[in-house]
Amino acid sequence: MRSRILRIIGLQVGVTLAISLLLWTGTSANHALSAFWGGACAFVPALAYQFRAALVRGKDARDILRAQYAGEGVKFAMSILMFYVVFTRVHPLVAPLFFATYVAALLCYFVALLTDHD
Repeated sequence: MRSRILRIIGLQVGVTLAISLLLWTGTSANHALSAFWGGACAFVPALAYQFRAALVRGKDARDILRAQYAGEGVKFAMSILMFYVVFTRVHPLVAPLFFATYVAALLCYFVALLTDHD
């Protein structure tokens, strides 16, 4: 299970970097950085979730569920923090590229669900 989650996060990072590099070569650094921050707002909280959810204290279902809830809480807090930092510190931000890359990185979850046959 852990390798699947890390594979999804790797896919999110790959999509983010691909979009950012395309924009860097095709338009400007500002466009590329806006896209990168959009993707980062998706994969950094996902990575924080993975690290926190992996800290299971015990082996029964209740402990595993508690760790998952804690991971979701950390992911939610990290998402809020990332958006706050980007919107207050990154200037100028190209919002359409930021949100498009954020959505593209989030769509990696659904792509992984549709293509996972294990």
